[in-house]
Amino acid sequence: MINELLLLSGNDIPLEKLNLLFHPPTVREIAYIGEDTFFTGCEILRFSKENLSEEDKNHLENISNFNIIMSIIREKNEGTQYNRQCVLQVLSLLFPSYKINLDFDKSEIIFKQDDIMLSLNEKNYDIFLEALNEILVLGGGDKEYNPAGGLANKIAEKLKRGRQKVAVKESKSNQKVAILSRYISILAVGENKDMNALLNYSLYQLFDEFKRFQLKLAFDAHQSALLAGAKSEDLGEVKD
Repeated sequence: MINELLLLSGNDIPLEKLNLLFHPPTVREIAYIGEDTFFTGCEILRFSKENLSEEDKNHLENISNFNIIMSIIREKNEGTQYNRQCVLQVLSLLFPSYKINLDFDKSEIIFKQDDIMLSLNEKNYDIFLEALNEILVLGGGDKEYNPAGGLANKIAEKLKRGRQKVAVKESKSNQKVAILSRYISILAVGENKDMNALLNYSLYQLFDEFKRFQLKLAFDAHQSALLAGAKSEDLGEVKD
């Protein structure tokens, strides 16, 4: 686990086991590629066979999640080209000091910095995935959220049975993802803050503050109700 103060600081985070430096992107940086692209790329990187039906999982029993991801983005049709661009743009945000290439022959994601070359593969991908989920608040813990509304299920909805590859359903949804813009707007008004300052928050900072803001609203409403004559046993408990 990454210590909470480091996550809250917004500083770059060294992934020592991978020798990579992870940059938690700010909301302003994410805006360059857009929320749809960002969360689509994240959900593809987080693909798991657990999102599939039992029948489909059986077809992929001997294939790692990482190799399925590489299969998802190596196809050349329009839908998978979009998926590949989403993944590359997300990785470029997370690792801006590296040149990133996809090596489909070796099934690796290559990170190059000067003369140093590092790679993600099926052996070390779980280390990266754990950091990705924790730094971007994508799963687990009390700050968990679901930005893409089960996008992973849509990405891998069907399988090409004969070739044991994921038949990618086009990820561009008619319903746009607008989680971050909405949270920024709510906090700017609710806390009387400059929106430009909030745009410089990392995702961990934004979701931590939003959760705290919700707790404060609940507590203030609880106190107001008590002052108005409501009974505490009728209101139930609320966190301070």
